[in-house]
Amino acid sequence: MIRKATHADMDKIMQLWLEANTKAHDFIAPSYWQKHFDEVKNHYLPQAETFVYEDRHQLKGFISLLLDNFVGALFVDPRYQRQNIGTKLLDYARKQKSSLNLKVYAQNLSAIKFYQKNDFKILAEKYDESAQSKELIMGWMKGAKNPFLNKAS
Repeated sequence: MIRKATHADMDKIMQLWLEANTKAHDFIAPSYWQKHFDEVKNHYLPQAETFVYEDRHQLKGFISLLLDNFVGALFVDPRYQRQNIGTKLLDYARKQKSSLNLKVYAQNLSAIKFYQKNDFKILAEKYDESAQSKELIMGWMKGAKNPFLNKAS
């Protein structure tokens, strides 16, 4: 079930945020995520509209939207990845928004493939000085399909 996050969910969300970030971004030192933990918890999450995927009273993933349509976070507990939870969370957000934007590290190839499979397009590249890593800006717009997905090889 997907529902709006409550204050009681925040510790679980942050634990998942730290664990999933560290695993998904093995090219960035874990200390980077630990250093930004309090900033995310105390600054970004309170400003975000966050929805959680919960199954049998266990939080398995979440999506946070900032500035109305910016996906600030989409994480699934590593133990439950590849079970369509990320797609369900993304679909939930897309039913409410006509467009979504996000940033993804260029070295996170599985995330890039996931977003491209879900009709996101690469719009721009930038360099994240604090993480010392290249980022891709990706976007999705209602009704726009990815033209590269259905081509015959």
